[in-house]
Amino acid sequence: MKASEKTPGRTKPARNFWIDNAVTILFCVICAAEIAMAKQPFSYVLGEIVTRLFRNLILILALLVPVWAGMGLNFSIVLGAMAAQIGIIAVINFSLSGLASLAVAFLVSVPLSLLFGNLAGRLLNKTKGQEMITGMILGFFSKGIYDLVLMFLCGPVIPIRNESLLLTSGIGLTTPITLDRNTRSSINKLFQVSLDQAVLYGLSAVIAILAILAARALLAAGKSRAPQRRRRLWGLIISILAMGAYLAARSLSENFLFAMQTTALPIATGLIILLVCVYIAYLSRTKLGSDINAVGQNRAIAETMGIKVDKIRISAIMISTVLAALGQLIFIQEIGNFTTYSAHENVGTFAIAALLVGGASIKKASIGHAILGALLFHTMFIFSPLAGKNLFNDAQIGEYFRVFACYAVIATALALHAWKTSVSQKSAEAEEA
Repeated sequence: MKASEKTPGRTKPARNFWIDNAVTILFCVICAAEIAMAKQPFSYVLGEIVTRLFRNLILILALLVPVWAGMGLNFSIVLGAMAAQIGIIAVINFSLSGLASLAVAFLVSVPLSLLFGNLAGRLLNKTKGQEMITGMILGFFSKGIYDLVLMFLCGPVIPIRNESLLLTSGIGLTTPITLDRNTRSSINKLFQVSLDQAVLYGLSAVIAILAILAARALLAAGKSRAPQRRRRLWGLIISILAMGAYLAARSLSENFLFAMQTTALPIATGLIILLVCVYIAYLSRTKLGSDINAVGQNRAIAETMGIKVDKIRISAIMISTVLAALGQLIFIQEIGNFTTYSAHENVGTFAIAALLVGGASIKKASIGHAILGALLFHTMFIFSPLAGKNLFNDAQIGEYFRVFACYAVIATALALHAWKTSVSQKSAEAEEA
């Protein structure tokens, strides 16, 4: 009897692991297979992955707060992307250039994204339980207004000083809009180091910090700090082993060393991403963050606790929209141009697919999910056409596959969530019976 009681305890966690991480595991296999079939040098693989990660990560991080608030996956982040594009159009209209122009563009986008986020949050409060489909339709509706303003009002109603923005008829903005040489990648170029230097400096700093903390923990007395000492010692040992493994890989493989030395790491962009991550982590520990989590767990209980549920939900959407504006600004400055009327269309879909690939769900999402999802999803985006070309002699097949995979990931994740919810409800009913 005892053996039979132990069996479910051993098998259930394993089963839950495979079910909970099914999408992530599947994408790991797909990405590994595509990299192998693409037959590209390691330097190309590494460089493209790093570029995509820094370019898209903030857009994915913008989705986290609404998930905490129980509002699901925020398809309406396209509103933040529109605000960023309006900010860029404004600075080009006044012939601003360089890093300062991007700062001004962000300042212009902040009040717009706050306004858009507030209006979106008020609408989503009217459709509780249906936030995702409402956000998707809201994105389509907002695109219509955005296109109307830029296509028919710019020129006749809204004065445009920079004639290069206008169509030849003088009505509507041209497409695509290209950033000038001084503005393009100005954040990325502000401070760059090779990935090799960044890893060496980063590991050295981690080892130094952990060594200091471990020494302080060893000198401290008291049994209550024993677990803390063990964690710090293990962290120090693992970091030293990681440094040794990295140095060994550098010395044994010329291709690995070449890839690490030729891959540029945009430190300034990385610092912005780090600040966003720190802000999100800090937010989760504040009164607002605890209220957001309480609303996400149970709205009825949150109301009885005196939390203004509707106000908290609006705040979550506003934070998400502002972060989306920043993410779109980082994306556009790295690309150097954007299609005026459609650059924002797939922002929400691709960011949501990436977050789900990282192992998140419509009720649980973290910074780790966002980073892993960005790596896996954009690795697939890079190598699908190359794998399709080498395997079928047709790169278009790879294009079809990655578009299909994007929507398939969202559908699969939502289906798994619905299935797990149904199973948990049935088990709860069985226990009550």
